[in-house]
Amino acid sequence: MTHKITVVGGGTAGVMAATYLKSYYGELVDVTMIYDHSKPGIGVGESMTPKFDNYLKAVGISTVELVQNCNATIKLALQFKDWTYEGSLGYHSFPINEAIQSVDPTLAYYNAVDAYDMLTNQFEGSYNYDKFYFDNNLIFGTDNTSYRHAMHIDANLVGRYIESKFKDRINIVNGIVQQVNVKDKRIESIVLESGETYTSDLFIDSSGLAYVLIKHLDPEWVDVQDQLPTNRTIPNPVFKDFDYIPTYTSAKATKNGWILDVPLSNRRGCGYVYSSSFQTDEDAKIEFNKWLVETHNVELTSNRVIKYDNGYWKEQYIGNCMAVGLSAGFVEPLEATSIGTSIQQSFLLMHRLPNYDENTIEKYNKDIGDILINIRDFVILHYITKKDNTDFWRDISKIELPETLKSNLAKWRKNLPIADDFSHQTGYVLFRDAHYLQVLAGLQLFDQAAITEEYNAMSTNSRNIAETFIRETKTFEKINPSVGHKEFILQIRNPTIT
Repeated sequence: MTHKITVVGGGTAGVMAATYLKSYYGELVDVTMIYDHSKPGIGVGESMTPKFDNYLKAVGISTVELVQNCNATIKLALQFKDWTYEGSLGYHSFPINEAIQSVDPTLAYYNAVDAYDMLTNQFEGSYNYDKFYFDNNLIFGTDNTSYRHAMHIDANLVGRYIESKFKDRINIVNGIVQQVNVKDKRIESIVLESGETYTSDLFIDSSGLAYVLIKHLDPEWVDVQDQLPTNRTIPNPVFKDFDYIPTYTSAKATKNGWILDVPLSNRRGCGYVYSSSFQTDEDAKIEFNKWLVETHNVELTSNRVIKYDNGYWKEQYIGNCMAVGLSAGFVEPLEATSIGTSIQQSFLLMHRLPNYDENTIEKYNKDIGDILINIRDFVILHYITKKDNTDFWRDISKIELPETLKSNLAKWRKNLPIADDFSHQTGYVLFRDAHYLQVLAGLQLFDQAAITEEYNAMSTNSRNIAETFIRETKTFEKINPSVGHKEFILQIRNPTIT
């Protein structure tokens, strides 16, 4: 029997949910995607995580296709400027190749590897990409299927490109939902402004901050605004031809927030993220304009202010409706978690779609809860900084930390994070020991004496393996063929260029 799925919303989250389920289930599902074709998406969140690569492989779309058709570029890290103190520079980067973790025997000595790297003052993420790539704007090689990476994308272009690849496999409807008919916390049907009525076995709400479907099912909101400092974003693309294309997203700390700079092949996706408690929208525009002039020699042209509440629905799967993407909730744009969460939601649903019942829904909500708590804690961690030069940064130090993060920090100050610290959470969480370790190190939150003691307590064999591994890894990256990022992008987009 064909399972009928209706997706409301045509942004990145909606397109990914619709196309992933169709790719996985094929003729077993009939997928309809409804959205207002006249309205583009927000278009500010173009920085992805490596989870996006998992999605692309699942639906049969390559990195090269997006570089050729959607102004996409390669992303290896997130760079933090002035985050710990004025002039500081740090990175949260990805593993060069995740296979290293699974096949190398040093996995058992993970703490030894990172402890040695820190104690010799050369920690740059161990086997992750490091300043060698970032300072020289290099990618790992021309064969982008052989190494782990994320992407910078034009979300609107990517959404429409993926949609075009599936136009003969899913039903695409131009319409606006006018009425949602609900009975016993299940959606019986939706009615469009055109008068068309749609019924479905499963409704997916990917309508963004409008919450077009899920709001009719009386969901409970989990507010985390008091634990996260920002609630506004001003997006402003910068269209220029740059001499080079960075391989990282940049987040620069400012007096009352931070500025996002995402390098695409045809522009920079810039945005100012700030707190309305410490700065008016007009003052924010003045500060953002100053940065744009100083950094890119352009003036602010956008008049948009995107307001958001940091939080999420406690239950994101109710009856026959689930919320995906911004409809499910939002934790500020640092670390590109929105699209990463959308991908995980689609993967979770894929395993739970056949014969789902209340137990299945309860497990889904529990797993999504784990993912969102993991994101909340990881983003909050970035603000535990010594920076105190303005009221905004001083006020952040007074934020009451969630118990989950507080207890982990007490442990991690003296012991490096390990995989077992996350064993109680679903395997779908976005951030684990390697991610936390990089940010903790960048914020200088470790007790150096305790780490020294932990390292010295290890066997001589463990320390020898760690030291050899670090030495070989750092040598490997220098001798492995690498390619200039802009040169690679130009060659892909214009194959006749040599």
